[in-house]
Amino acid sequence: MSSTDRKIILGKLGKPHGLKGFLYLHYYGENPSSLLDYIEVFIDESSIGRIDKVINLKNRVTVYISGIDNRNKAESLRDKDIYVNEKQLPQLDNGEFYHYQLEGLSVVNNEGEILGCIDNVMGTGANDVLVVKPSEKSLDDLERLIPYLKDDVVKSINIEENIMIVEWPSDF
Repeated sequence: MSSTDRKIILGKLGKPHGLKGFLYLHYYGENPSSLLDYIEVFIDESSIGRIDKVINLKNRVTVYISGIDNRNKAESLRDKDIYVNEKQLPQLDNGEFYHYQLEGLSVVNNEGEILGCIDNVMGTGANDVLVVKPSEKSLDDLERLIPYLKDDVVKSINIEENIMIVEWPSDF
């Protein structure tokens, strides 16, 4: 499978809303209206259509997916993860990365010590946090939470070499 066929998770569908096929969506992105830009969305490996409508209701996102036109069809999608093909994601500016691209990178501090590998990126509201788990080559078996602050903490990211350089002490 080429990298452009990779499925990228957008969020998790929740319970149906109303009778016409709308579903609540726990969206992992920042701008729910961007969901309208995707040509097709997937559950597992199966295309389920396109998101035709996005409505914000009391700080919750509801979506209408083409062809899911009643509550029973919507109920069948409840608690399912929803994906897009990687090639549908918008191009980012140079030096910007999607969170999924950071997962698995080896984290090395300025002293050359391997702190571990990025397991995931947590959104905290104030700033994102890198969850760094120990790896075979890390200097210890500690899990670290490192703020994802470009320039202040994160000094460089090289996706091709699978490495992130951080200004972070090994005893923190």
